[in-house]
Amino acid sequence: MDETLKDYTKIVVETDEENPVTIAVITANDVSPADGYRVRLTPAYD
Repeated sequence: MDETLKDYTKIVVETDEENPVTIAVITANDVSPADGYRVRLTPAYD
């Protein structure tokens, strides 16, 4: 697993509101954006 996720099982991206809306859920194996959103990944270049 990538060292940046070693202490976490997932990252949830939400709006900053009283009733937050989930924008994306990111795990080590999957990225799931909400409808109308996109997530761009940048690979590591050695």
